[in-house]
Amino acid sequence: MDYKGLRYRTIPVPYHDKRRLLKETGQDYVPFLRDGRRGVPWTEAVDYLERLRPEPSAYPDGLRAACKVLEAWEYDWFEDRYWALVAPFLERKLTDPLERWNFTETWERAYGPFEPVRKDPVPVWESLAAPLGALERGLQDHPFLVAAKPTAFDFAVYGDLRAGEYAGVRWPTRYPRLRGWYRRVDRL
Repeated sequence: MDYKGLRYRTIPVPYHDKRRLLKETGQDYVPFLRDGRRGVPWTEAVDYLERLRPEPSAYPDGLRAACKVLEAWEYDWFEDRYWALVAPFLERKLTDPLERWNFTETWERAYGPFEPVRKDPVPVWESLAAPLGALERGLQDHPFLVAAKPTAFDFAVYGDLRAGEYAGVRWPTRYPRLRGWYRRVDRL
C-alpha cells in the first residue's frame, strides 16, 4: 500500500486474542484489508489493490502468473521454514505474558523448543541455503527478485525477512545481494 501511495490505517491484532478479527473478517490470519465496508482476505489483497490503483504495478511486465506461483512457494514453503528461525527470537519481543505464552505454545509445537535454535541457528540457516542462494543468484540479473521493478513476490519475501530483522535474527554475510535488495525494498 505504501508502494502504491495509498493511505491506510493499521489495527494491531494481539497474537493471543483474535476475537475481533474473527468477528469482523471471518479469518484468524492477518493481514486483512478493509476498504470501507468491503473486506478483502489476504489471499486477494494484491489483486484488489492492483484494480484499485494499477500503477505502480505489483505485477509489472506481465508477470502476474509467475508472481502468483512464487508467492505460493513463499507462503507454503519458505515462510514456514524461515519462521523456524524467526519464532525463537521473536518470542522475546512479546511483552504481554499471555501473548508470549500463546505464541511459544503454538510455535514450539510446530518447530520444537526454541532454545536450541537460539544457541545455534546455523542448522536452520543451512536448511535455507538452497532457496536463499537461488534468490541471491537471481539478483545478479536485476535489482529485484523477478524483474527490474518490484513485484508482489518481493513484498512477500520482504515481509518474512522484515519479521526476522525485527526479531533480531542476524543474517549470514554470504548473501550481499539479498542484503542490498532488502534495503531497496525497505526504501520503497
